[in-house]
Formats: sequence, structure tokens, C-alpha cells
Amino acid sequence: MRAPPPRGRLKPAALATLLALAGSAFGVACSYTSAADGDALRRRVDALEQGQEAQSEHLREETEHAATKVAELEEVLERATKVVTRASADTGAQVEQLQGQVAGLEGQLAELRNEVQRQSTQLTEQQGAMERQLKKLAQHVGIDSSVEEADIPADADAHWTAAEDAFNQRQWARARAFYTAFMRRHAEDERVDNAQYRIGMSYLGEGRPATALGELRQVVADHPRGDVADDALLDMGNAFYQLHACTDARAAYEAFIRAHRRSSRIAEARRQLQTVQRAPASYCTR
Repeated sequence: MRAPPPRGRLKPAALATLLALAGSAFGVACSYTSAADGDALRRRVDALEQGQEAQSEHLREETEHAATKVAELEEVLERATKVVTRASADTGAQVEQLQGQVAGLEGQLAELRNEVQRQSTQLTEQQGAMERQLKKLAQHVGIDSSVEEADIPADADAHWTAAEDAFNQRQWARARAFYTAFMRRHAEDERVDNAQYRIGMSYLGEGRPATALGELRQVVADHPRGDVADDALLDMGNAFYQLHACTDARAAYEAFIRAHRRSSRIAEARRQLQTVQRAPASYCTR
């Protein structure tokens, strides 16, 4: 870059013109001034020339200094350009490396997603199989399954029909769930004692006479005048006999025969009493 001409510096032609004019002025002045005035004028011209030279030297120094700075800056810029270029190349390589790593991670992620989906499907299948096994086990040990509230009819008659259907189909746990809900929802219905009796009989149907005894005893205790009290007493005798409790079975049959001579099941009671009386001692535990 070319430095601008310094302010106050005169070009050689202008300086010559100025000196010529000064000389003319000096000659003219000499004709009008004294020798002392002429000396003073020469000294002023000399001072101007010296100031001009000093200013020129200062400007040369500044120009050289500026040129040095420019060269230094150009060198720095060149080095910076090389660094940036190298960094860009390094960055490009790093970007490619990262892209490769991302692609690998995406592949691993896809595999993990597939594995999670596979395990989720397998878990669902295992849960279904476990639920089926638990249901069978619950039925085997007598743990009742529940019935969804939405599956229970709101009408009492429809509710009773659903319970009876399950009982007649020997779906003992489902029948108990319906009968239990019936006693809760329709506590004032005259069929509540029948529901309690059906629960006891469902346990007998499952071969669980001990549990059945508690339910049948509840019928006799809570509904002694109900229309199934006699049935409950007779079936208590049957449950006792299945438990090899011959003494208790005989007592239940005898009580039934005394209290319910007009029952449609009186003949059955007498046959069962005879069976107990003829049972071998090895069968009866008490």
C-alpha cells in the first residue's frame, strides 16, 4: 500500500518556486530593508527547509514501520490460513469418523429395538401362559376368580340366571363369584339363602367338603326358616361323610330326618344314614 503524501510536505517544484519567490522577495526586500532584515529572512527560510527534512524523515520511518507491520500481518495471515486449512481437513476427517460411528450406533439401536420388541412379545406370551396356569391352579386349590362388574347384569333376575348358568355348567369359581355379588347387590332378595347354599354346593362339586361345610353351616345358622335349610343340613351330612367323620355325618342325617319328615329328600337322608351305619371302621376316622 502506497502511503499518502504527508501533510505540509512540499513537492520539489513547489519548493523551487517558493525559493525563487523567496529570492525575489529577498532581492526586493533588500532594496527596501536593511542588512539585518535580510539576515533574519534567510534564517527563517533555513528553518523551514530543516523542518521539511525532519518531517520527511519521520514519515519515512512511519512508512517503513507500517510496511514491516503489513509484512508481519501477511505472514500471520498465511500461517493462519494454513492452520485453518489443516484444521478443516482434520475436521472433515473427524466428521467422517463421527458419521461412521453414528451409522454403527444406528445399526445397534435398530438391533436393540428388534430385541426389545421380541422380548416384549415373548413376555406377553409368557404372561398369558402364566395367567392360564394360575387360573388352573386357582381352580385346583379353590381360589375363586373374580367377575368383572361390567359382566354382571344390573337386573336381579338376569343376575341370578347368569349365576345359575355358571353353576349348571360346573364353572364353580365363576358361579361363586356371581352368587357372592348377588348377595352383596341384592341383600333383600328372597334368593340370598339359595345363593349361600349354592356356594357351599359348588365346593362340594370341586371335592372340597371341608370348605363346603362352613358355607352350608352358614345357611342353617342365618336362614333356619329358609327354603334350603333342610338341603343345607342334609348336604352337611354328605360333607362330613366325605371327610370320614362318620359320627358327625350320622348326627346330621338324624337331625334332618327328625326336622324335615316332609322334605322331598327324606328318602335320600335315610339311605345315607344307612350307608354311614354300615361303613367299615377303617373308613371312619371318628
